[in-house]
Amino acid sequence: MGPGGTSKGVVAFPKAMNRDQWREAVRRLSLEEFRVLQEVVGQEYHAREAQQMATLRPGDWVEFEDRYGETVRGVVRRLNRRTVEVAADRHGPEGGHHHWRVSVSLVRRIVPGEPSPAELPAGHP
Repeated sequence: MGPGGTSKGVVAFPKAMNRDQWREAVRRLSLEEFRVLQEVVGQEYHAREAQQMATLRPGDWVEFEDRYGETVRGVVRRLNRRTVEVAADRHGPEGGHHHWRVSVSLVRRIVPGEPSPAELPAGHP
């Protein structure tokens, strides 16, 4: 056994690490360990994506950030295998009614009329 109760050659991941620490830990992995990590992360990602998809229904209100960092709110129109189709009214120069196809991992379910987390003051619970 190595330090911290791990087998020799196995990288232990502390609970709280910054990006640089994660990068360094991943760089120390062997190619086989990296392949296993990639497989496990992919499986976990798809499981969480499916779990989130199961919580959504057509007619639910959701929000997400577009490619410009603007919050878009709309109604779920359709659930696809990996994406959610959202209908949203946009104000400003574009205006009009838009349909978005968004990865389920990017949408957050909301209650209409309640402020989004981005609109809450700093330090709000």
